[in-house]
Amino acid sequence: MKAWVIFERIEERNLEFVEAYRRVAAGSVATYNGRYLTVSFNNIVVEGPSGNGNPKMIAIKEFPSRADAERWFDSDEYRVARKIREAGVTNRTMIIDVTPPAYAHQDGREELDGEHETPAWVVFERLEERNLDFVPDYRRVAAASVAKFGGRYQTVSFVNPIVEGPDLGGGPNMISIIGFDSRSQALAWFESPDYREAIDLRREGVTNRALIVDVIPPRYAVQHGAG
Repeated sequence: MKAWVIFERIEERNLEFVEAYRRVAAGSVATYNGRYLTVSFNNIVVEGPSGNGNPKMIAIKEFPSRADAERWFDSDEYRVARKIREAGVTNRTMIIDVTPPAYAHQDGREELDGEHETPAWVVFERLEERNLDFVPDYRRVAAASVAKFGGRYQTVSFVNPIVEGPDLGGGPNMISIIGFDSRSQALAWFESPDYREAIDLRREGVTNRALIVDVIPPRYAVQHGAG
């Protein structure tokens, strides 16, 4: 099972480290068979607590397994990169499983008219659970709305330890990530009457945080086999 490492930059103090960090981090990711999925600087919290506002940056890296992701994060190579950046920013980092849910509808998206836009993901974190009786109805309504707007479930993960930064430890009760062809499509889905019905079902039972991020692999990523 693949795993993703999600970095959320929650505080910036001094960004002079960035170029040196990118070089060392990208090399270490490639060494441990990882790849960059996105580095996004346009990250809007659309539901739930926002803390210090919208995250300054979201970076997501993929590894062949959770064990590979953990080995990379704890490796000597990446420790060098972490040392470079620790004085400049505060990150919140977690490792999640990549498991698209069985209740997701099959992808039947049609091509959109107009110019190609940057894909976007809607990232949900379940921060508090009160009553989960709503879940079967929510899944049915939410999955139908996602399919209607051309979305695709990337993962629903229940093991999400925070390995760096605030709240070090257990992490969110659930992480769900849904992909859309564009940010405008993601927003149209989130604000639609179809998904509003699903939101109303779950808000009595849980507290979620949701944000929308761009999916933009960075130019400085090292290609597989290059390092």
